[in-house]
Amino acid sequence: MQITRDYFVVRKDFLDITKRFLSFSDLHYSYLQQLFYKKTMAEYFAQIIQNEKQVDGVLIPGDLLFYLSNFPDERYLNALKEDLQNLVYSLSAPAFISYGNHDFPLCQESIKEKEKWDLKYFLEDRSNGIYVLDNEQVKIDNMTITGFSPKRDAYNTTYMPDKALSMAYQEFQECGFDFPSNHLNILLSHENKFFTYPNIACEYGDLYQSLALIVGGHLHDGYLPIILQKMFQTQIKDQGIWEMIPPSIDMCRGLFKVSNSFTSEVILPDFDHPTFVNLKEWESASIVNRGVAKYSWFFYGRPSYSLIDIKGDSTSFVNTKGSIRKLNK
Repeated sequence: MQITRDYFVVRKDFLDITKRFLSFSDLHYSYLQQLFYKKTMAEYFAQIIQNEKQVDGVLIPGDLLFYLSNFPDERYLNALKEDLQNLVYSLSAPAFISYGNHDFPLCQESIKEKEKWDLKYFLEDRSNGIYVLDNEQVKIDNMTITGFSPKRDAYNTTYMPDKALSMAYQEFQECGFDFPSNHLNILLSHENKFFTYPNIACEYGDLYQSLALIVGGHLHDGYLPIILQKMFQTQIKDQGIWEMIPPSIDMCRGLFKVSNSFTSEVILPDFDHPTFVNLKEWESASIVNRGVAKYSWFFYGRPSYSLIDIKGDSTSFVNTKGSIRKLNK
């Protein structure tokens, strides 16, 4: 099995903290995953454990499940918990999780004893390094990790962009999050668009000065195969990661800079070397995970993850594992 690793090295002006993170999203544990991809998922996590020995945390911005309301089953919840516990234990690094649109019941009456199926109920284990952040923050040493989880309506495609962005913005303001100026601040948001559309980014004030990273996913069902990304790099960069490109497929892996006054074109990961990104003091890096789930509406997917180095002002990283992007079993 091959895994795509997107490796980013991010430096932000006046941030003197050095950390390394793994990030992936859209695991979508379900009947489908357990029936067809159980062996594949086991290989996926085994390869991460084998190849990434020194990380400070694992960032998982949502959609760990697949339509919870329609397919509640303890077997795949237990499989998810076992896989994540093993990952955290093997890496000796905590995992930080936010909710995605698939992780919520479709309505209040969808599942009896709905608390039993909540990510916090069956997955969180802070004593062993698993944090489920439902519009919450956790501060560890000099890091503040924030999990933003708006209501399901904010993901309604008919509401995008204006109504959905306004809903998410209102919920974010109501959370009253605090981002210490002397901390490395990371925001998990399943949908990056809530913070990167130019017409809403301007409303967030100095948020981007506080944040180093905004990490999301969500768009995996329509990703462009790597071969097409190489062929149409100019067109993709011109459109930006938040737009649709012909033939109406979201380009959904990469990074772009965002502030309250502009959002840059997408920065595609380098296919052979780390992708270096320098941020001004007022900018954040928004990274979109392509997703792990091995299915797609358009193309057969390949599991992937992001390796993210936060580089302090006086620190440089050496990629001890070389620049290999395709990790073979």
